[in-house]
Amino acid sequence: MTGLLPAPRPPLEGAIGSVAGGLDFVAIDVETANARRGSICSIGAAVVRDGVVVSTHSWLTRPPAGLDHFDGINISLHGITPGMVADQPSFADRLDQLLELSGGLPLVAHNAAFDIAALREACVAVDREWPTTDYACSLIMARRALDLISYRLPMVAAECGVDLAAHHEAGSDALACAHVVLEIARRRGADNLGALLAGLQVLTGRLEAAAWAGCRGTSTYAGPQLPDVAADADPEHPLYGQVMVFTGALSIRRQDAWEAVARCGAVVEKGVNKRTTMLVVGDGFTGHDPADFWTGKAAKAVLWRERGHRIEVLTEGDLVDLLAETRTSGVRDAVLA
Repeated sequence: MTGLLPAPRPPLEGAIGSVAGGLDFVAIDVETANARRGSICSIGAAVVRDGVVVSTHSWLTRPPAGLDHFDGINISLHGITPGMVADQPSFADRLDQLLELSGGLPLVAHNAAFDIAALREACVAVDREWPTTDYACSLIMARRALDLISYRLPMVAAECGVDLAAHHEAGSDALACAHVVLEIARRRGADNLGALLAGLQVLTGRLEAAAWAGCRGTSTYAGPQLPDVAADADPEHPLYGQVMVFTGALSIRRQDAWEAVARCGAVVEKGVNKRTTMLVVGDGFTGHDPADFWTGKAAKAVLWRERGHRIEVLTEGDLVDLLAETRTSGVRDAVLA
C-alpha cells in the first residue's frame, strides 16, 4: 500500500521528537505472528503532515529469531503465513525503514501500549537499543473524546466516519488510526498534536534507549472506591479504579480473571448497575455492534448507557491487552531480567 498518495517531505534529522509542532505525526500498527508481542510480522505506517495523510506504507517482515513461530489464531486474524514472510526483510531492517520514514515525528497507534511494547520486545530480541521517540495513543484519545460502548478501532473509526478498509491489515489500521486522530482534532478544534493531547488531559508517551513511560491520562478514575481495590496497585494503570462485571465464559478461570483485574486496582462486581464502568464479554465475542451483545448483563449495560452512564464493553482480547500492561513505565534492564 505504498505510493498511493503524494510522497512525504524529506524526514527531519535526528531522533523522533516532540509533539509540540502542528498536526504532524506517523500513525503505526504492527501485527504479530503469535502471542509474544515481539513477534512482529507486519508493520503499517501513515505519515501525516499539516493535518493531511501524505503517504501510507504496509510492510511484511520476518519476526525475530526465537519469536518466529506462527499461531493459527494470529493467522486467522491477519492472514499472514510463514511462507509470506520467509523472504522478507528482517525486523531490524524494517525498523530502520520506519525510523527513516518517521524522522522527527512522534508516533501514534491505536492501543499504543501494545504496539510500543511490541517494538520494545522485538528490539530486545535482536539485541538492539530501543529507538528514541515520543508517542501517543488514539485509543486513549477516543476514550477521552467520545462516548462509545467500545473503543476498539472498528467502532471508533465508524463513529469518526473513517473507512477501515481491512481490519488487522497493518497499513489499513495505521491509516484508520491517522484519520481518527485527525477527526478528533477537528472536533476539539486542535491544530497541533500537543494541544490535542493537553485538551484531552493525556500525557505523551516516551520511549528511549533504556527506559519508557507510557501514554496515559493525567487524571485517574474519580468514581466510588470500593474496598476490594488492591492497595499496591499502580494508579496510572488503565484498569485502576474501574468497576468491572464479567459475562460469558473466558479461556481462563473466572476467579483468575477477577484476581488479575483486582491486582490492577479494579473492583469486581457480579451485576451491572450504575457503578459499572466496564463489562467484559466472554464466549469468544468479537462483534462490533451493541445489538450483538446477547447476554442479560450486556443488555443492562446498553440500558444504563441509554440513561447516561458511561460503560465500556471489552472483549476477552481487549482485557488480555490491558492486563499485559502491568506497568506504565520501566527500564530496559527490567525487560531483560
